[in-house]
Amino acid sequence: MCDTLVALSNVTKDNSVIFAKNSDREPNEPQIMLRIPGRLNEKGKKAKCTYVEVEQRELTHEVILIKPHWMWGAEMGVNDKGLVIGNEAVFTKEKLEPESLLGMDMLRLALESCERAIDAVYYIIHLLEHYGQGGKAGYTENLRYHNSFIIADREDAYVLETAAKNWAVKRISDIHTISNSLSLRNDFDECSSGLIENAIRKGWCRSKADFSFKLCYEDKLYSFAAKGDYRQSYTESSLRNNAGKIDVNCMMRVLRSHCDNDKVKNFKAGSMKSVCMHGGGIVSSQTTGSMVVRLKDGDITLWTTGTSLPCISLYKPYWFTKSREMFFSEEEQHKAVGNWVKIEKLHRSILSGEVTEFASLINERDKIESEFFKMAAQVRTEEDKMEAMSYVQKAEEKFYRELIDNLSVTSKKSKRFNSNLYYGWYWKRQNNTLGS
Repeated sequence: MCDTLVALSNVTKDNSVIFAKNSDREPNEPQIMLRIPGRLNEKGKKAKCTYVEVEQRELTHEVILIKPHWMWGAEMGVNDKGLVIGNEAVFTKEKLEPESLLGMDMLRLALESCERAIDAVYYIIHLLEHYGQGGKAGYTENLRYHNSFIIADREDAYVLETAAKNWAVKRISDIHTISNSLSLRNDFDECSSGLIENAIRKGWCRSKADFSFKLCYEDKLYSFAAKGDYRQSYTESSLRNNAGKIDVNCMMRVLRSHCDNDKVKNFKAGSMKSVCMHGGGIVSSQTTGSMVVRLKDGDITLWTTGTSLPCISLYKPYWFTKSREMFFSEEEQHKAVGNWVKIEKLHRSILSGEVTEFASLINERDKIESEFFKMAAQVRTEEDKMEAMSYVQKAEEKFYRELIDNLSVTSKKSKRFNSNLYYGWYWKRQNNTLGS
């Protein structure tokens, strides 16, 4: 499950466009960041997506993707033109194709193919209508779903929601957030041909006057289990309450939020009703990757954790530079997976109570991030960005070395799991298979 947010320049503190997303998936599913160069393709060349092949455009743009390691597509990403996209799993009454394009495949294809948000909207619609959507999107679970997207550039943003080959799209005026439920009702700007007539024919509404995309097409049982409405309401109100003051820090606070659930915050329970999602509930996902993108005056600054659980992770700044040495390439995917698993094992030590000075660790994390913000505000040149990313890499390594030093080898583990038998069983099972 996931949450995606955008704030346009008329509601942000510095008149930038700020996009943010948490990707919530299976806790043991590595989510990696890759940088893939643009290329000039032979005419007719096809991209081998997760399940099907799609004809590529002759020129593809350079992209930074955050993606589950096993699929071709990505949960979120940005290209070197300043186009940024995030997708959400949504559940509808319509039937999916058995194996076609995943929402993540469409996201990557749009980032590689398009420069502007509106072009990406129509390109995804083209892919949807031509190929359909469907196929197993879960790592070990047989999870299949429809998709919604927030698509933004330096000037514009759109929400595009789908049900099989049906769709509705709305241009965003200031703030919009989406989660694992449909958000559009009758307030869309455009929709697929026959969208309303299809709903009337199937008895989901009586007439155009009482049509609602959400109420007619949404699968209420799955959507209720995913708690998308709850999280969407929380993220939307969090941004509305900060309109005019929204900055990168504000977005990070929302992505780190547990929605006032102290049990989740203190690693004593899992819940789908938490933006920073912790596994261990009866229905369970965990935030395995998190990203914030700031678009301002031609500059693209990407902040990402590269790890699970943003509440305990470092957000680090990255830029598109001529040198790619700070990034994993598509050919180095196995290294990226190894890096994610290594840090995830450290996160599990926090979850199980092996870190004795947790509060001081978070204070240190905040201090390091504060340094990153000051540094990011001062970068101007290519050399500045390379130097900053090199410093960030060293600071991150130092942070995790200190976390390892903080582990209590001799003391008994916390009795955190003992208060919830299911929670303890769940995490023991996850830990036994992590990295396998």
